[in-house]
Amino acid sequence: MKKIIPILICFLCVHSNIMAQSEIKFKNHHLIFNCDIASGNPYILAASSVSTGLINYYLLNDAFFENSFAYNLYSTNVDGLKAKTMNPMGLTASELFNNFQVGLKLGYQTYSPEFINVGLYVSAHYKIDQFKIGTNDDNMAKHRAQRAIFGTTALLSLGSMGQPSRIIIEAGCRYSFGLAYKSPLGNDKDQLNDGFVSHFGIKIASRGMLQNIGIYADINHFNLWKEYRTNQKLNNWTVGVTWTITPQQADNRKKM
Repeated sequence: MKKIIPILICFLCVHSNIMAQSEIKFKNHHLIFNCDIASGNPYILAASSVSTGLINYYLLNDAFFENSFAYNLYSTNVDGLKAKTMNPMGLTASELFNNFQVGLKLGYQTYSPEFINVGLYVSAHYKIDQFKIGTNDDNMAKHRAQRAIFGTTALLSLGSMGQPSRIIIEAGCRYSFGLAYKSPLGNDKDQLNDGFVSHFGIKIASRGMLQNIGIYADINHFNLWKEYRTNQKLNNWTVGVTWTITPQQADNRKKM
């Protein structure tokens, strides 16, 4: 990830130089209002990207839906105990929805002609994680966790709002509540802990058909299991790539 951030910054600089002096006005200048959909399965992701891109274009004429490819990483503190996500290329229900998250963001951002602008939004998400835990690949039991996640995120925008491209840096704190859990121990949500999640992201806000291309990380700061799982800890963090498809932006550029 340390190598990707400089690449994104270099890309922005080149892109901004090519299109410098272009003045494009944004809709709803101060409003942050988006629905984001993240998936760890490429088939669900492709279907979501195409369908929401068409909705952005034909029904909303705005960049309302965002899409992300998200990959979950797990760690345990028990020697010999492994945890891993379901096969991301699989076609069973647990594989198609091995990692799925959907939610809304609502907030406010400044809109000045200066180089730096700031914003703040609140978010509410539903997330389902399906993964396997065991001592070897032949002895892996399925687990399924469902969560509600609420939080606040601040953003820093670098680049004039009137220019075609700028960098957006995000940092936020969210709280994750366990809703349901299915494991070999039963279907009791009390197996789950609640706790804080850090959110970090960096993306390029572009005015072409593909917008808001970037990377992000969600890091849990708590043991996902309750303490009655004696001395066993499970942690999880998510890394992802995000983008927004808005075909009308390509149409607008052709008209300019």
